[in-house]
Amino acid sequence: MIKKILLTIFISLLMLNCSATITDPNPEKEINIGDGSFIDPTENQSTQPEEIIITDQAQISEFIKNHNGTYYSRYEDNSLGLRYIIDGDLIYNGYGTKVEATMKTLVGNKLQIYIEGKPESPGINLGYDMNDEMYTFNFGSDGNIYLFANAIFHKENYQKPTIGYETKIGDPISELITYSGNYYYYDYDDTKKYYILIDTAGQVYMDDNFKINYSKAELSNNVLIITYKQTGGTSSKQELHFYNKDENQDYKLIFGNTWINNQLQYETLTKYNLFSPYSGTYKSTDSSTTLTITTTDAQLNTVPYSYTPVIIGNTLTIYQYSSREGTKEHKFVFNDDKSKAVYTKPDGTAIELNRY
Repeated sequence: MIKKILLTIFISLLMLNCSATITDPNPEKEINIGDGSFIDPTENQSTQPEEIIITDQAQISEFIKNHNGTYYSRYEDNSLGLRYIIDGDLIYNGYGTKVEATMKTLVGNKLQIYIEGKPESPGINLGYDMNDEMYTFNFGSDGNIYLFANAIFHKENYQKPTIGYETKIGDPISELITYSGNYYYYDYDDTKKYYILIDTAGQVYMDDNFKINYSKAELSNNVLIITYKQTGGTSSKQELHFYNKDENQDYKLIFGNTWINNQLQYETLTKYNLFSPYSGTYKSTDSSTTLTITTTDAQLNTVPYSYTPVIIGNTLTIYQYSSREGTKEHKFVFNDDKSKAVYTKPDGTAIELNRY
């Protein structure tokens, strides 16, 4: 589900001429939000200490432990959405599923997580699960995460489809001949959806549905930079990294930084406290009210869906969302040893819950 949502949002964002709601165009100037450029672990190491590429998983685990917390998006309607939990050296997504990384790479405060998709299996529809994923977590000095989602495209031999790919991006670049191919991702029904094509002369093509009326392309080392303007006025610039993971010329194409209307695209995830110190089951005297807290969630039995839990200090707030009734707040204040909590209901009445 996560793959479907993120990939769909990412591709739709680029194709539908809309500005990204995930972008904060005016971050605080003193915060270094980092960027989404690909960290290639096969590159030669820099002599600058702050640029050393770390692939040792023990070192990376220690780094992750220093950033424990729950991380949330804030949406246009001001509601919060739980995106990641970092507890110990483990990372969970907002659905409570542990992130199983194929490869983790670290440079400074920039953590990149690469997850290989499942291999094709005859007779089994895997759809989005066959797509590779990559996420770039930039940990700011404010404690928040500045997240870049790096879409990854597989490569097959170049063959121009009969329709739909007449749009040329810039002029042919002879150095691109090395990377000639069709770059694609898997859709829900296992079909391949092509993002760009590079022919045997180094010409780049994109889907006609982008409705591009101006474009240019350039290659810097192994990074293809494409700039284009779409009908309606939306301008885009993308850095696309060619990654030769197994050094067999079977390149993958990885999105690095993307700008839409000159705004770098990223998502700010705000940090709050962990759930795990409060793990347990809390009940009212008559057992009609039950609060269950785990490493990845805090759930009230009377609020089974459309909710977001947030802990600040010793106070848990469960926000209950409803388009009909608006947002309701359920507040729980824990005592020092976390054996009890005073639950204040949305109507202002309060009861005591005991931990079992």
